Amino acid sequence: MISNTHEPNHALAYFSWKKVVYSFYCLNNERKRFRRPISSFTKAQTSENNILDGKVLPDLEASSTANRFKLYHRTSKPFYKSKTTESNDLDTAASVNRPTALHRHVVKHNANLTDIEAQETVPKVTRLLSRRGPKPKPEAIQEVDQETSPSINRNNIQRRISKPSQGNSLLEGETSDQENLSSTNRLKIRRRISKPENLNSATDEVKLEDQESSLSSRFKIRQKLNGLSSSSVNRKSGEEPKDDDGYKIVCYYTNWSQYRPKIGKFMPEDIDPDLCTHIIFAFGWLKKGRLSSFESNDETKDGKIGLYDRIMSLKKTNPKLKILLAIGGWSFGTQKFKDMVATRYTRQTFIYSAVPFLRQRNFDGLDIDWEYPKGSDDKKNFVQLLKELREAFEAEAQEVKKPRLLLTAAVPVGPDTIKAGYDVPAVASYLDFMNLMAYDFHGKWEREAGHNAPLYSPSSDSEWRKQLSVDNAAQMWTRLGAPKNKLIIGMPTYGRSFTLSNPANFKVNSPASGGGKAGEYTKESGFLGYYEICEMLKNGASYVWDDEMKVPFAVAGDQWIGFDDERSIRNKMHWLKNNSYGGAMVWTVDMDDFTGNVCGGNVKYPLIGAMREELRGIKRANNAKDVDWSKVANTINLETITKPAPIKINVNEILQNLKPAAKSAIQVVAPKNERPSQILCYMTSWSQKRPGIGKFTPENIDASLCTHVIYAFGALKDNRLTISDDKDDKEDESYAKVTALKEKNPTLKILLAIGGWAFGSTPFKELTSNVFRMNQFVYEAIEFLREYKFDGLDVDWEYPRGSEDKTAYVNLLKELRTAFEGEAKTSGQPRLMLTAAVPASFEAIAAGYDVPEISKYLDFINVMTYDFHGQWERQVGHNSPLHPLESATSYQKKLTVDYSAKEWIKQGAPKEKLMIGMPTYGRSFTLVDSTKFDIGAPASGGGTPGKYTGEAGFMSYYEICEFLRVENTTLVWDNEQQVPFAYRGDQWVGFDDERSLKTKMAWLKEEGFGGIMVWSIDMDDFRGTCGSGKYPLMQAMKQELDGYSVKLEYDGPYESSSLNTLYTTKDPTTVSCEEEDGHISYHPDKADCTMYYMCEGERKHHMPCPSNLVFNPKENVCDWPENVEGCMHHTQAPPTSRRR
Repeated sequence: MISNTHEPNHALAYFSWKKVVYSFYCLNNERKRFRRPISSFTKAQTSENNILDGKVLPDLEASSTANRFKLYHRTSKPFYKSKTTESNDLDTAASVNRPTALHRHVVKHNANLTDIEAQETVPKVTRLLSRRGPKPKPEAIQEVDQETSPSINRNNIQRRISKPSQGNSLLEGETSDQENLSSTNRLKIRRRISKPENLNSATDEVKLEDQESSLSSRFKIRQKLNGLSSSSVNRKSGEEPKDDDGYKIVCYYTNWSQYRPKIGKFMPEDIDPDLCTHIIFAFGWLKKGRLSSFESNDETKDGKIGLYDRIMSLKKTNPKLKILLAIGGWSFGTQKFKDMVATRYTRQTFIYSAVPFLRQRNFDGLDIDWEYPKGSDDKKNFVQLLKELREAFEAEAQEVKKPRLLLTAAVPVGPDTIKAGYDVPAVASYLDFMNLMAYDFHGKWEREAGHNAPLYSPSSDSEWRKQLSVDNAAQMWTRLGAPKNKLIIGMPTYGRSFTLSNPANFKVNSPASGGGKAGEYTKESGFLGYYEICEMLKNGASYVWDDEMKVPFAVAGDQWIGFDDERSIRNKMHWLKNNSYGGAMVWTVDMDDFTGNVCGGNVKYPLIGAMREELRGIKRANNAKDVDWSKVANTINLETITKPAPIKINVNEILQNLKPAAKSAIQVVAPKNERPSQILCYMTSWSQKRPGIGKFTPENIDASLCTHVIYAFGALKDNRLTISDDKDDKEDESYAKVTALKEKNPTLKILLAIGGWAFGSTPFKELTSNVFRMNQFVYEAIEFLREYKFDGLDVDWEYPRGSEDKTAYVNLLKELRTAFEGEAKTSGQPRLMLTAAVPASFEAIAAGYDVPEISKYLDFINVMTYDFHGQWERQVGHNSPLHPLESATSYQKKLTVDYSAKEWIKQGAPKEKLMIGMPTYGRSFTLVDSTKFDIGAPASGGGTPGKYTGEAGFMSYYEICEFLRVENTTLVWDNEQQVPFAYRGDQWVGFDDERSLKTKMAWLKEEGFGGIMVWSIDMDDFRGTCGSGKYPLMQAMKQELDGYSVKLEYDGPYESSSLNTLYTTKDPTTVSCEEEDGHISYHPDKADCTMYYMCEGERKHHMPCPSNLVFNPKENVCDWPENVEGCMHHTQAPPTSRRR
């Protein structure tokens, strides 16, 4: 307990505070970035005179009884020195009251004050991680009920297409769980495209004894089967499925093709029953570990025949047709498979739900589409799953005297993916056949036009790109032990499209700015069904046959499409037969010209029909001929393309373009040892919605106060950075207004933040759960930031936790930084900055942050050194104490600005990158007993909401100013914590004012940190209502930091100003510029023919040549590769972040 011997005669405390923090954490308590509802800090008084309401306030230090104030001092303490003493007795150290000799400054009006005496020990504070915003409600795990979920807005193509990674392996990964997807965006997300694998999905293995469940006892295995072949079953007990004696044509049908508009709408009745030997229905689903349907109309119900029954009717016409159900796919992800295969129990639960599910719906088998297993556990468990499935299928066939259910799998084409997750001989022994997803070798995720499914790679490809071909992928599987007759080679009935950077450059590997325009029916950028491609060719697109790759591509203006036609399909069929592979797999039957009314020749299914002719010898109706697009469409002769003359480097134009932002962009300046301190100011989007004088817009920002403004927050939709859906936000207008501040201050940098407390951790977990999704976010984020003229991105993941998150967080930052570097190198624009908001909690740091690694990739690390205490606790504590109380426990002593900043250094963060958080708001409490107001006094909850911020337990600085004006308010300066607090009645608020912030600036300079981060500029007294002018807190900090230089000592891989220059990003060679001022010279980049260095005196610029040209050092021009020795076979590298 805390006692006072005097009567609580509260009166108005006039004081000299100068700053008000405006921290509106409203928006219905959403989107805030604080530990709990953000509180604003108020500032304790200095000895300066202050003007309030036209009055000159008395100096507190000199105040006397006549001045109505009395001061009580705690202990004298160097105001920026940290305390190192620590109580050995935690029981007594918890006391929050001080001996009579250790008073804090207590200011009261007309009160005879006595010393504050300690009488009760305060319980240990439960530490909550600092956060920016109110804590959202726990998210319930929801599972989609497919029977009740609506089926609308599913026009975007969903596909099952393998997509390669760049670097040494093809992409592998997973997307977010389907249970959490709405039906409206299901079409976009439910693709089954092989993409990069999630690195963070290790599943804890549950060790269980072999169990006999009621499910598993239904089908007893009568013989031990190991490495089963198709003939291993006793024919008297159970029939083996009878296959035809020819090549297989395995056609996938997608249940979302029913939602395409107009001529794209596809139903089971549109399938020619004699077209394929096998049809695979994509996809089923996994619900509570059991096989289930996905679409609401898959099953027959309420008198409506479902898709399952409708597709089974094809067997009436063709009894030999086999129809399988596929489970998995790209958007299904890998985690569900990991969980399902983790133990024998979970595997058996799935298996013994799958067998009756398939039989009851008349399916002939199951296709496993796990994209992708990775690592020794996944590799082992995948084999176990297939083994147990095959054993169950064999046993069930014996029991029911029916042909065994078929077991197949869709498998990837990436060498590293195969080696990391597939025991090929074992997998092949249990599968009837393997569907090789030999497509999506190139697509809109790259920045050069490449073909979707080249039979062979072009000679112009680099060595690593030469593995991206159908022929190489098939050979890889056979080399690793797959029988050729079990390999069914994937054939796409769609194309991948690009938007060319320069329509005049349309050869393979020409630069592209992104995916091509969305098709009218498939509705997705970078993707076109074959019938959509036919329409383009008939409407003027030019047709080009590439004789190296044995595939065509089309060009229409800046649109480039790599696809397959009848000619290339027939070529692939000849290759397939010559190599003795087992047949062709088609993704998908619904993207061929199934009506025969689009491509010409009045031929339905021209592509699949050509496969059937070549593999099965079945002629098409009326002996229809192939469409010869080289005669029907426009054509281009690649050999006759006229090459322009080499481009002479225009020095004046380059220098003119460089000067506005040379120092922060591609210019690499000679190493410097120091730079000015940085002031990073957050502005919140919701501050524009505050009422009255709390309303804050970008125009209210004083552009001279900050070096960087960070706009919080951008939105994330479908794993893409985007504008908020809230029509009231009008964020596109806000973006324009905030970036317009650079017109007032050209050196000002404007960044966009993503994340925050209310945003939560889950979206980041989902975003980073696979490499493709993450890379898609990264590259589309670059376009978004450039479009809205931002200078960088601030990542505010609150918070990564655990080893998987820790790794994922590093990977995200690494991909962002690598991409930002590569984009700057390619575009010639200043590199986008990368910063992050990070917690102050030592526990949060240890749980989720690999500090040395993230320090490599971040320009600045914004430490949220506030919200150490707040309304979530039941005793009062200060929002942002610089130092601890002498009497604090060892745990409580870690809840300070000083300790948190030093903890980041201890864990490996460079001082110059650390931006120490400064709050412009305070945290308030409601006291249980108004006579007990010291730190640690009991509180019943948060204080009364502010008039403008509208949140309990939280006050902006200008609201605190109003609080302090009211009579009987007491202001206290805590000389140990070096911060003020104030109380009146049962209301208590801990905040920062000009005095405490100046104290913190002195401490910061003494310690050598890189600068400050302010949360947030809109909670300072931006209107000047407190009486000390506009932005009193910001002005105080800026004045204290003027003239302070930060020593640059960190030597990371991206530091251009490193002292020893061991690592540089912009200048990877030994080229140095030592010219006289005004002298220009040129030097080749030995690592990249397309780049060169231009020395302007002692300044060095890393410059790119135009697309498809290389630097010629003999002529000092950008020339054609064949004219430069060593660059003859040069091709531009793909985005750096994808070359791993």
